[in-house]
Amino acid sequence: MKTKKIAVALLLLAVVVTLGACKKSRFCHCISESYTTVTPDSVRHIVADTVVVNVDRSFKCKHLLELGIQELKNGEYVTSTRKVDCVELDVDSVTTIPQEHPTD
Repeated sequence: MKTKKIAVALLLLAVVVTLGACKKSRFCHCISESYTTVTPDSVRHIVADTVVVNVDRSFKCKHLLELGIQELKNGEYVTSTRKVDCVELDVDSVTTIPQEHPTD
């Protein structure tokens, strides 16, 4: 009887550990700092880049501080780094990207 209880407890523990290990990555929603762009007809726009990044589960979204952004300028792709603010997306319950980040 005691052996049966131990076996059931070990089986439940194995199931819980297996279910917890299923989620191997997390999704981070990142918004860059605002910057100004100028179109060819000299119109200025203030914009910010937004991107969803898939990172390893052990990595925290708030630790993403800069991202490389590729832009097409004069027919060539130019990579520049921008400071970003990232929050974790709960992909199990949230179906849309949040419109605003909480301010810390």
